[in-house]
Amino acid sequence: MKIVNKFKLAALSLTAIMLVGVGQSVSAHTRLNVATQTEGVRSINHMVISHGCNENSITVGTSVVFPDGVDSTILVNGEPHEGTVLDFLTNYGNNAQLILDRSAFDLMDEKIVDGNVVGYWAGGGPGMVNRLNATTSFRHTAARIESTSCASSVAIKVSVADICEITDTASFNDDVVRLWTHNDLGTPFDRVSDTDNGPATFTITRDLVNNPLSEFCSEEGDSVVVKPSAAQINRDMPIVVDGQQIWPQ
Repeated sequence: MKIVNKFKLAALSLTAIMLVGVGQSVSAHTRLNVATQTEGVRSINHMVISHGCNENSITVGTSVVFPDGVDSTILVNGEPHEGTVLDFLTNYGNNAQLILDRSAFDLMDEKIVDGNVVGYWAGGGPGMVNRLNATTSFRHTAARIESTSCASSVAIKVSVADICEITDTASFNDDVVRLWTHNDLGTPFDRVSDTDNGPATFTITRDLVNNPLSEFCSEEGDSVVVKPSAAQINRDMPIVVDGQQIWPQ
């Protein structure tokens, strides 16, 4: 059976099951287990799914997107930066590698664009009952901070969709998909929220011993934020297998 059909059948069978239990607080977001890392350090990281779409739901899949740095929005101390991510990070672009882990999902793969991993997806299998937590695992290398910059930290905004039912985007609501994404990009995957608090954040901190700030920088240095573009989210958030898009429908 093709991987596409296996994913769809697993998702349909799981969403047909009604489990009555105590749901976790919906205030618990999907977040990274290791949210802060010193530049250049490699670690095993986990995206932690803390709850489903409602108290009776099963999370049947997840889709994760890292800003690719190509047309990403860069903010420095809250202000737009007209340069690129390479002004602040020397080796950004291929810093994550998915780890095969079938604890919750049987099927998974990386999303690769121009040879770089820009995200990953996982789905099918037992899924995650709402009252539990589940993780997806990957090896992550924190990019190095450009020595000539004044960046003391670079926050990478990671967008996530936790899927409870396979639908089209017009049918999106909190009962079928939980969107831990930006609220202001103008995409079908935008989180409905008054504040931009959806994405998981991975913050790379400067090694001030081996990579000290220049005397021309402020004492605290600059706080840099990297957000994906709308074009990248529209391209990379869908789950595509063997050339066929299986989510959204």
